[in-house]
Amino acid sequence: MRSTRSPRLLLAAAVLSVLVPVPILLGSAQAAESVTVKVPLTQAGWYWRGQPGAIGSTGIAPPAAVPDPTVPAGDLAVGGPEAPAAAGLPAGPIAETYLLYDMTAVPFGSTITSFVISLPVDSKGVTADPAGAAIIACAPKTGWSGGGQAAAYGGKPTDGCNVHSPKVTATDGGKRYTVDVADLAQRWVTPNGLNLGVAITDNPANSTTAYQVVFGPESALTGLTATVTYRAPAQSGPNGGGPPPPPASPGAGIGSGPVPVITLSPLPPGLPAQVAQPPAPTVAPTAPVVAMSARSADPSSPPVGFWVALILIVALLGTTTFVLADRRVAVALTPDRGVAKALRSRFTLMHR
Repeated sequence: MRSTRSPRLLLAAAVLSVLVPVPILLGSAQAAESVTVKVPLTQAGWYWRGQPGAIGSTGIAPPAAVPDPTVPAGDLAVGGPEAPAAAGLPAGPIAETYLLYDMTAVPFGSTITSFVISLPVDSKGVTADPAGAAIIACAPKTGWSGGGQAAAYGGKPTDGCNVHSPKVTATDGGKRYTVDVADLAQRWVTPNGLNLGVAITDNPANSTTAYQVVFGPESALTGLTATVTYRAPAQSGPNGGGPPPPPASPGAGIGSGPVPVITLSPLPPGLPAQVAQPPAPTVAPTAPVVAMSARSADPSSPPVGFWVALILIVALLGTTTFVLADRRVAVALTPDRGVAKALRSRFTLMHR
Protein backbone atom coordinates (compact mmCIF):
# COMPACT_ATOMS: atom_id res chain seq x y z
CA MET A 1 0.00 0.00 0.00
CA ARG A 2 1.40 3.37 -1.04
CA SER A 3 1.65 5.93 1.76
CA THR A 4 0.52 9.53 1.20
CA ARG A 5 2.41 10.82 4.23
CA SER A 6 5.68 11.49 2.39
CA PRO A 7 4.18 13.81 -0.30
CA ARG A 8 2.38 15.76 2.43
CA LEU A 9 5.54 16.14 4.46
CA LEU A 10 7.44 17.28 1.38
CA LEU A 11 4.74 19.83 0.57
CA ALA A 12 4.78 21.19 4.15
CA ALA A 13 8.57 21.44 4.13
CA ALA A 14 8.49 23.27 0.80
CA VAL A 15 5.95 25.78 2.12
CA LEU A 16 7.98 26.40 5.29
CA SER A 17 11.19 26.77 3.32
CA VAL A 18 9.54 29.51 1.26
CA LEU A 19 7.73 31.37 4.01
CA VAL A 20 10.20 31.25 6.89
CA PRO A 21 13.52 32.26 5.32
CA VAL A 22 12.10 35.23 3.40
CA PRO A 23 11.54 37.54 6.44
CA ILE A 24 14.80 36.38 7.95
CA LEU A 25 16.73 37.16 4.79
CA LEU A 26 14.99 40.51 4.44
CA GLY A 27 15.82 41.40 8.04
CA SER A 28 19.45 40.40 7.53
CA ALA A 29 19.67 42.49 4.38
CA GLN A 30 18.24 45.52 6.16
CA ALA A 31 20.57 45.05 9.13
CA ALA A 32 23.59 44.69 6.83
CA GLU A 33 22.77 47.78 4.76
CA SER A 34 25.49 50.41 5.17
CA VAL A 35 26.25 53.89 3.90
CA THR A 36 29.64 55.38 3.02
CA VAL A 37 30.19 59.14 3.11
CA LYS A 38 33.04 61.64 3.17
CA VAL A 39 33.33 63.94 6.18
CA PRO A 40 35.49 67.09 5.93
CA LEU A 41 38.33 68.13 8.19
CA THR A 42 37.20 71.30 9.98
CA GLN A 43 40.13 71.98 12.30
CA ALA A 44 43.75 70.84 12.59
CA GLY A 45 46.74 71.79 14.71
CA TRP A 46 49.93 70.43 16.18
CA TYR A 47 52.05 70.90 19.30
CA TRP A 48 55.86 70.97 19.42
CA ARG A 49 58.09 70.68 22.47
CA GLY A 50 60.39 73.37 21.02
CA GLN A 51 57.57 75.93 21.12
CA PRO A 52 57.80 77.72 24.50
CA GLY A 53 54.70 78.90 26.24
CA ALA A 54 56.68 81.33 28.37
CA ILE A 55 60.20 82.76 28.47
CA GLY A 56 62.11 80.90 31.15
CA SER A 57 60.43 81.24 34.53
CA THR A 58 59.05 84.71 33.86
CA GLY A 59 55.62 83.45 32.82
CA ILE A 60 55.67 85.86 29.87
CA ALA A 61 54.92 84.44 26.41
CA PRO A 62 57.34 85.28 23.59
CA PRO A 63 56.22 88.04 21.20
CA ALA A 64 56.09 85.61 18.27
CA ALA A 65 55.93 81.87 17.77
CA VAL A 66 59.20 80.10 17.18
CA PRO A 67 59.02 78.46 13.73
CA ASP A 68 60.19 74.90 13.19
CA PRO A 69 62.45 74.98 10.12
CA THR A 70 61.75 71.32 9.40
CA VAL A 71 57.95 71.82 9.11
CA PRO A 72 56.58 74.24 6.44
CA ALA A 73 53.94 76.75 7.51
CA GLY A 74 50.46 75.24 7.49
CA ASP A 75 51.74 71.66 7.74
CA LEU A 76 51.32 69.18 10.59
CA ALA A 77 53.89 66.95 12.26
CA VAL A 78 54.28 64.01 14.60
CA GLY A 79 57.52 62.82 16.15
CA GLY A 80 59.09 60.79 18.93
CA PRO A 81 60.42 59.45 21.16
CA GLU A 82 58.67 60.20 24.42
CA ALA A 83 60.39 62.79 26.59
CA PRO A 84 60.05 63.13 30.36
CA ALA A 85 58.44 66.15 31.96
CA ALA A 86 60.88 69.06 32.29
CA ALA A 87 60.80 72.85 32.76
CA GLY A 88 57.05 72.99 33.21
CA LEU A 89 56.40 70.78 30.19
CA PRO A 90 54.42 67.53 30.55
CA ALA A 91 55.89 64.24 29.48
CA GLY A 92 55.06 63.26 25.92
CA PRO A 93 56.27 63.06 22.31
CA ILE A 94 58.36 65.61 20.44
CA ALA A 95 55.44 66.59 18.20
CA GLU A 96 51.76 65.67 18.07
CA THR A 97 48.94 66.39 15.57
CA TYR A 98 45.23 66.88 16.31
CA LEU A 99 42.37 66.55 13.79
CA LEU A 100 38.67 67.42 14.06
CA TYR A 101 36.04 66.23 11.53
CA ASP A 102 32.51 67.42 10.82
CA MET A 103 30.10 64.57 11.67
CA THR A 104 26.91 66.24 10.39
CA ALA A 105 26.55 63.68 7.56
CA VAL A 106 26.41 60.75 10.02
CA PRO A 107 23.03 60.41 11.80
CA PHE A 108 23.13 60.41 15.57
CA GLY A 109 22.84 56.88 16.93
CA SER A 110 24.44 55.23 13.90
CA THR A 111 26.80 52.28 14.12
CA ILE A 112 30.15 53.25 12.61
CA THR A 113 31.92 50.30 11.07
CA SER A 114 34.81 52.20 9.47
CA PHE A 115 36.36 55.66 9.83
CA VAL A 116 39.50 55.84 7.70
CA ILE A 117 41.81 58.86 7.99
CA SER A 118 44.42 59.34 5.25
CA LEU A 119 47.12 61.99 5.70
CA PRO A 120 49.41 62.97 2.80
CA VAL A 121 53.13 63.40 3.42
CA ASP A 122 54.65 66.74 2.39
CA SER A 123 57.85 66.13 0.44
CA LYS A 124 59.06 69.64 1.37
CA GLY A 125 59.08 68.82 5.06
CA VAL A 126 61.77 66.85 6.87
CA THR A 127 60.54 63.30 7.39
CA ALA A 128 63.19 61.39 9.32
CA ASP A 129 63.32 57.61 9.84
CA PRO A 130 59.68 56.96 8.83
CA ALA A 131 60.29 53.21 8.95
CA GLY A 132 60.81 53.41 12.70
CA ALA A 133 57.75 55.58 13.30
CA ALA A 134 55.57 54.28 16.12
CA ILE A 135 52.47 56.40 15.44
CA ILE A 136 49.07 55.68 16.97
CA ALA A 137 45.65 57.40 17.11
CA CYS A 138 44.24 58.36 20.52
CA ALA A 139 41.24 60.20 21.94
CA PRO A 140 41.87 63.72 23.26
CA LYS A 141 40.46 64.27 26.74
CA THR A 142 40.09 68.04 26.50
CA GLY A 143 39.46 70.63 23.84
CA TRP A 144 42.16 72.24 21.71
CA SER A 145 42.58 74.94 19.05
CA GLY A 146 44.15 74.71 15.62
CA GLY A 147 46.53 77.03 13.81
CA GLY A 148 49.00 77.34 10.99
CA GLN A 149 52.01 77.19 13.31
CA ALA A 150 53.04 74.85 16.10
CA ALA A 151 51.29 75.65 19.38
CA ALA A 152 53.04 75.83 22.74
CA TYR A 153 53.53 72.36 24.15
CA GLY A 154 52.38 73.45 27.60
CA GLY A 155 48.83 73.87 26.23
CA LYS A 156 48.65 70.41 24.68
CA PRO A 157 45.64 68.39 25.88
CA THR A 158 46.05 65.02 27.51
CA ASP A 159 45.25 61.89 25.52
CA GLY A 160 43.51 58.63 26.30
CA CYS A 161 46.01 56.22 24.74
CA ASN A 162 46.08 52.54 25.61
CA VAL A 163 47.16 49.19 24.20
CA HIS A 164 44.06 49.12 21.98
CA SER A 165 44.83 52.43 20.24
CA PRO A 166 44.99 51.79 16.46
CA LYS A 167 48.33 52.13 14.67
CA VAL A 168 48.92 54.70 11.92
CA THR A 169 50.72 52.96 9.06
CA ALA A 170 52.45 54.15 5.89
CA THR A 171 50.77 53.41 2.52
CA ASP A 172 51.37 54.25 -1.14
CA GLY A 173 55.10 53.83 -0.76
CA GLY A 174 55.32 56.12 2.25
CA LYS A 175 53.41 58.98 0.56
CA ARG A 176 50.44 58.68 2.89
CA TYR A 177 49.66 57.51 6.41
CA THR A 178 46.27 55.92 7.17
CA VAL A 179 44.41 54.68 10.22
CA ASP A 180 40.90 53.39 10.99
CA VAL A 181 39.43 55.02 14.12
CA ALA A 182 35.92 53.50 13.98
CA ASP A 183 35.83 52.70 17.70
CA LEU A 184 36.88 56.23 18.59
CA ALA A 185 34.43 57.87 16.16
CA GLN A 186 31.59 55.74 17.51
CA ARG A 187 31.69 57.79 20.70
CA TRP A 188 30.89 60.94 18.73
CA VAL A 189 27.42 59.70 17.69
CA THR A 190 26.30 58.07 20.95
CA PRO A 191 24.48 59.58 23.95
CA ASN A 192 26.74 61.71 26.14
CA GLY A 193 29.42 61.51 23.44
CA LEU A 194 31.64 64.51 22.73
CA ASN A 195 33.53 65.04 19.49
CA LEU A 196 36.99 66.24 20.52
CA GLY A 197 38.64 64.89 17.41
CA VAL A 198 41.56 62.48 17.20
CA ALA A 199 45.20 62.77 18.24
CA ILE A 200 47.92 61.46 15.91
CA THR A 201 50.76 60.88 18.31
CA ASP A 202 53.76 58.79 19.24
CA ASN A 203 53.28 55.50 21.00
CA PRO A 204 53.89 56.17 24.73
CA ALA A 205 55.87 52.93 24.84
CA ASN A 206 58.47 54.41 22.43
CA SER A 207 61.29 55.79 24.53
CA THR A 208 64.24 55.26 22.17
CA THR A 209 63.36 55.61 18.45
CA ALA A 210 63.64 59.15 17.13
CA TYR A 211 61.60 59.99 14.02
CA GLN A 212 59.44 62.70 12.44
CA VAL A 213 56.69 62.65 9.79
CA VAL A 214 55.39 65.89 8.21
CA PHE A 215 51.83 65.97 6.80
CA GLY A 216 50.91 68.44 4.08
CA PRO A 217 51.09 70.62 2.10
CA GLU A 218 48.56 73.09 3.46
CA SER A 219 46.52 73.03 0.23
CA ALA A 220 46.06 69.26 0.56
CA LEU A 221 45.07 69.50 4.22
CA THR A 222 42.47 72.20 3.51
CA GLY A 223 40.28 69.84 1.47
CA LEU A 224 41.09 66.72 3.47
CA THR A 225 38.25 64.27 4.20
CA ALA A 226 37.81 61.00 6.03
CA THR A 227 35.84 58.04 4.65
CA VAL A 228 33.11 56.85 7.01
CA THR A 229 30.98 53.72 6.66
CA TYR A 230 28.02 53.39 9.01
CA ARG A 231 24.66 51.73 9.52
CA ALA A 232 21.80 54.08 10.21
CA PRO A 233 19.91 53.73 13.51
CA ALA A 234 16.78 51.59 13.69
CA GLN A 235 13.58 53.23 12.52
CA SER A 236 11.72 53.56 15.81
CA GLY A 237 9.87 56.85 15.42
CA PRO A 238 6.03 57.17 15.58
CA ASN A 239 5.78 57.21 11.76
CA GLY A 240 8.33 54.44 11.15
CA GLY A 241 11.23 56.80 10.60
CA GLY A 242 13.70 58.80 12.63
CA PRO A 243 14.54 58.56 16.28
CA PRO A 244 11.85 58.11 18.93
CA PRO A 245 10.23 61.27 20.28
CA PRO A 246 11.74 62.81 23.43
CA PRO A 247 10.10 61.85 26.73
CA ALA A 248 7.34 64.07 27.96
CA SER A 249 8.22 66.64 30.57
CA PRO A 250 6.89 66.15 34.11
CA GLY A 251 3.24 67.11 34.37
CA ALA A 252 2.63 66.86 30.65
CA GLY A 253 -0.75 65.45 29.73
CA ILE A 254 -3.80 66.05 27.62
CA GLY A 255 -3.79 69.53 26.21
CA SER A 256 -0.05 70.01 26.65
CA GLY A 257 0.76 69.38 22.99
CA PRO A 258 0.92 71.98 20.21
CA VAL A 259 -2.29 73.91 19.59
CA PRO A 260 -3.60 73.47 16.00
CA VAL A 261 -3.77 76.63 13.95
CA ILE A 262 -7.16 77.24 12.29
CA THR A 263 -7.20 79.56 9.28
CA LEU A 264 -10.57 81.21 8.57
CA SER A 265 -11.63 82.29 5.09
CA PRO A 266 -12.20 86.05 4.59
CA LEU A 267 -15.79 87.28 5.03
CA PRO A 268 -17.70 88.19 1.84
CA PRO A 269 -17.86 91.92 1.07
CA GLY A 270 -20.94 94.00 1.77
CA LEU A 271 -21.65 92.78 5.29
CA PRO A 272 -22.57 95.34 7.96
CA ALA A 273 -19.70 96.61 10.01
CA GLN A 274 -21.10 94.90 13.11
CA VAL A 275 -20.88 91.52 11.37
CA ALA A 276 -17.63 92.05 9.45
CA GLN A 277 -15.83 93.36 12.50
CA PRO A 278 -17.48 92.06 15.69
CA PRO A 279 -16.46 93.73 18.92
CA ALA A 280 -13.76 92.05 20.96
CA PRO A 281 -15.28 89.59 23.42
CA THR A 282 -15.09 90.39 27.07
CA VAL A 283 -13.88 87.76 29.47
CA ALA A 284 -15.99 87.39 32.56
CA PRO A 285 -14.21 86.88 35.85
CA THR A 286 -13.70 83.32 36.84
CA ALA A 287 -16.59 81.98 38.89
CA PRO A 288 -17.08 78.69 40.70
CA VAL A 289 -18.35 75.96 38.44
CA VAL A 290 -21.84 74.73 39.49
CA ALA A 291 -22.92 71.31 38.38
CA MET A 292 -26.20 71.53 36.42
CA SER A 293 -28.37 68.62 35.31
CA ALA A 294 -29.40 68.96 31.68
CA ARG A 295 -32.99 68.12 30.67
CA SER A 296 -33.06 65.47 28.02
CA ALA A 297 -36.55 66.42 26.68
CA ASP A 298 -37.84 69.56 25.04
CA PRO A 299 -39.64 71.66 27.69
CA SER A 300 -42.38 72.53 25.14
CA SER A 301 -43.43 68.88 24.63
CA PRO A 302 -46.43 67.46 26.65
CA PRO A 303 -45.70 65.46 29.76
CA VAL A 304 -45.71 61.68 29.82
CA GLY A 305 -49.08 61.52 31.57
CA PHE A 306 -50.72 63.27 28.63
CA TRP A 307 -49.61 60.57 26.23
CA VAL A 308 -50.72 57.77 28.58
CA ALA A 309 -54.20 59.27 28.92
CA LEU A 310 -54.46 59.77 25.17
CA ILE A 311 -53.58 56.12 24.51
CA LEU A 312 -56.18 54.91 27.05
CA ILE A 313 -58.90 57.09 25.48
CA VAL A 314 -58.17 55.80 21.99
CA ALA A 315 -58.23 52.22 23.24
CA LEU A 316 -61.57 52.79 25.01
CA LEU A 317 -63.17 54.33 21.93
CA GLY A 318 -61.99 51.43 19.77
CA THR A 319 -63.37 48.86 22.20
CA THR A 320 -66.73 50.62 22.45
CA THR A 321 -67.12 50.82 18.70
CA PHE A 322 -66.33 47.11 18.34
CA VAL A 323 -68.90 46.12 20.94
CA LEU A 324 -71.66 48.32 19.60
CA ALA A 325 -71.14 47.01 16.09
CA ASP A 326 -71.82 43.40 17.21
CA ARG A 327 -75.47 42.43 16.41
CA ARG A 328 -75.40 39.69 19.02
CA VAL A 329 -75.32 42.11 21.87
CA ALA A 330 -78.61 42.09 23.67
CA VAL A 331 -80.02 45.43 24.54
CA ALA A 332 -82.18 45.55 27.62
CA LEU A 333 -85.23 47.70 26.94
CA THR A 334 -87.81 49.00 29.26
CA PRO A 335 -91.39 47.67 29.11
CA ASP A 336 -93.23 48.63 25.92
CA ARG A 337 -94.86 51.97 26.27
CA GLY A 338 -96.13 54.28 23.68
CA VAL A 339 -93.50 55.33 21.20
CA ALA A 340 -91.02 52.72 22.46
CA LYS A 341 -93.48 49.96 21.72
CA ALA A 342 -94.14 51.21 18.22
CA LEU A 343 -90.41 51.49 17.46
CA ARG A 344 -89.81 47.97 18.69
CA SER A 345 -92.61 46.59 16.47
CA ARG A 346 -91.17 48.39 13.43
CA PHE A 347 -87.63 47.15 14.21
CA THR A 348 -88.92 43.57 14.43
CA LEU A 349 -90.76 43.78 11.08
CA MET A 350 -87.63 45.22 9.33
CA HIS A 351 -85.41 42.37 10.44
CA ARG A 352 -87.61 39.43 9.59
